[in-house]
Amino acid sequence: MIRHFTSSAIVFNDEGDVLLVHHNKVDLWLYPGGHIDPNEDPAEAALREVHEETGIVAEILGAQPFRHPAVRSIPSPFAIIEMDIEDRKVGPHRHIDFIYVCRATGGSLTFQAEEVGGAKWVPVEGVAALHTPAELPALITEAARLIPQPA
Repeated sequence: MIRHFTSSAIVFNDEGDVLLVHHNKVDLWLYPGGHIDPNEDPAEAALREVHEETGIVAEILGAQPFRHPAVRSIPSPFAIIEMDIEDRKVGPHRHIDFIYVCRATGGSLTFQAEEVGGAKWVPVEGVAALHTPAELPALITEAARLIPQPA
């Protein structure tokens, strides 16, 4: 089975809402993400995909990675999941997805019409009411536990 490496971001705003995009190809609401480009690490890919798909600028949240002057550390993902993908061009394959929890820091909400049919901020408790992959509401609920709750 062919496997592709992808990277995604579960992005929260200051109100605690999560950023979702309606992906045209799969007709589902998802968090922003996509394939990791050559010479790009998973964290860079996640942040690039957020900005390309939604216009939002984000930063990765989480524990500070190991630091040493002899090496460059890459932030650890919140989760790494593998899933089956059905694609007309590639055929059946699997994605290994590095998922980061992020906080929006700027930009304005727009969307990349070629891939994304819409983008919006959704309250975490409202995610389950949308047409999403089966695991997405639970994954977002778990990720929300890592962010400070709004006052």
